[in-house]
Amino acid sequence: MKMEKEEVRVKIKEIIIETLNLNIDIADIDDNAPLFGTDKEPGLFSNSLCVLEVTSALVGEFDVEPSSFNSKSFETISSLTDCIYDQIKG
Repeated sequence: MKMEKEEVRVKIKEIIIETLNLNIDIADIDDNAPLFGTDKEPGLFSNSLCVLEVTSALVGEFDVEPSSFNSKSFETISSLTDCIYDQIKG
């Protein structure tokens, strides 16, 4: 199934919300906000376990290799979308 980039972005947000049991809407997630929090701005990921849980869900959903992710992949929703989309666009 070929997905457009925006569909991938929305699905990633849905997976993050569901996997981490977040009480927010998709529209509340800024595509360019850091996934890991800073002193000034809290992120969606509170620790490295969150990355493992989300990675597992993304691998299952998009049928991508876990090794395709790196530290840059998890900087923002945009970087995560780019990483996954580049693998599935065929």
